[in-house]
Formats: sequence, structure tokens, C-alpha cells
Amino acid sequence: MSISEQLTGLRTAISNALGAIDGKLRNKPDRGEIYTRDYLSNGENTLGAGASRAGRLTTPRAISLGGDGQGSVSFDGSGDVTLTLTVPALADKANAADTLTSEQVDARIQALIGSAPEALDTLKELADALGNNPNFATTVQQQLGEKATKSRVDALEQTLAGGFADLADAFRDGITQINSTTGA
Repeated sequence: MSISEQLTGLRTAISNALGAIDGKLRNKPDRGEIYTRDYLSNGENTLGAGASRAGRLTTPRAISLGGDGQGSVSFDGSGDVTLTLTVPALADKANAADTLTSEQVDARIQALIGSAPEALDTLKELADALGNNPNFATTVQQQLGEKATKSRVDALEQTLAGGFADLADAFRDGITQINSTTGA
């Protein structure tokens, strides 16, 4: 092979090499567009290295309740947390088992009113019917105590019957005397 042919082959090889190098350089990003080894070695800069802590917050956060509720918990995102809520004002509230709602009270009042005659379906009408006597039960009890017993009534009837019999006898005796007298 002649020198001229060798030089042409060398020139073609160099041209191919420069074309390959140029192609590689064209696809290579600028330094500002790449990550350095030092940058990639830092676990906080890469997804793969940070995957073990990807579910956590860099700085844990405190979650607190305001208002009437009290409670707080620290949360770093690595798992579920339980926040215990306390409401001190609830200690002063009535227990639902011991109380009635306004609807339940209204229903009971309506049931009571519904069973009363229309003329006595308010407290005022009841009070009027009882003579506005605040001691109605005591008054009735006293009046019942003053009622005569059956034995007293029976004794009174016998006394009256005897008195009427005596009175009837006296009238008969008087008539007999009148009839037995002769005129003067």
C-alpha cells in the first residue's frame, strides 16, 4: 500500500474518531447541568440514598390543639401517631345517661297534657280547679278526718229514730186527750 493510500486511510480514521468525539461531546451536558460525585454522595441530594428517609420530615413537627381541647404530639412523617385529646370543660357537663334532651322533655309534657281534659290542660287551670290551695292534699286529708265514721252515723240514726218515735207517741197522746174531752 502506498503512502498516499495510507495517509488517506489515516485521515479517514482520524475524521471518524473526531466525528465520534464530536458526537459524544455534543451529547455531553455542560458542567452547570450535571451533578458531581460529591453532590451525589450526599444522601440528602439523591432519591436512592434518601429513600430510607423519604417518608420522614427533615424537621419533626409538633401538632397541638387549641381552644377547649388539649393535646399535642411530635410528628416526623415516619409513621402514624396518636393524638390524645382531653377537654377539661367536659368534667363540668352532665352525663347524657342522666339527662333528657329538650325534645324528650317536650314529648313527656305533651304526653301529660294529652291525657288531661281540655279544661285542665294547663297548670293554671289545675290550680284554679283546686281552689289555688297550695296545701290541697292536707286540706282534703283534714276534711276526710272530720267525716263521721259509719258507727257514729248508725248511732245518730238510732237516736233520731228513737226521738221521732217519742215525738209521734206524744202527738198521739195529745190527740187522744183532745178527743176525750167534752165540750163545756
